[in-house]
Amino acid sequence: MAAIILTLPLPAQAGDITSAYTKIDPSDCMVFTTADAANGVPRQAVCPGYGGYPVLILTTADRESVYYGFPPHGEFISRWVSFSAPNRMGGTIEWRVLTEGDRSVPVAAIQRWFIDDPNHSEAAVEVLVVRKVGQIEEWRGCILGYVVATGNADANQKAREIADAKAHENDCRIIDVAIEEGARPLPSITLYGYD
Repeated sequence: MAAIILTLPLPAQAGDITSAYTKIDPSDCMVFTTADAANGVPRQAVCPGYGGYPVLILTTADRESVYYGFPPHGEFISRWVSFSAPNRMGGTIEWRVLTEGDRSVPVAAIQRWFIDDPNHSEAAVEVLVVRKVGQIEEWRGCILGYVVATGNADANQKAREIADAKAHENDCRIIDVAIEEGARPLPSITLYGYD
């Protein structure tokens, strides 16, 4: 399963963080379980990401949760993080890639989400979700921030700034999740499996 890299930055200097982009192509994803709504089991799939890093996706009938990188303790996905309202993820992932010498490592991922809003049925709320990428030696990835893109002209840049500022944090339990709202508030979040 080869990652589809849309654009790559120019060669970076040591310690630089730059962007690379991949697409989620369902034909490249491997499905582990199909959804079983009666028993609360979501569809589970793994897709190729950047540079061999996996993208793990949980899907119910109307909501999705994504984990980037290597999950804790080798689990598939033990924790659900999604919006409470029906939602869907965008097909493009922006990876923030740290280059040090000859090594390039994705440290954060940014992806656009579309969340249904019963108060504005004509258009979904768009939110950029910023997540720390789980590294194979750390086995930990988590939410770093949310940027409401609807009515927020600088949303992409704000998401990158959150990613670059917070991705170095080692302990997800103490990360203060950043929230940048636009013309509409951040939709409510559902967490499952967190202590």
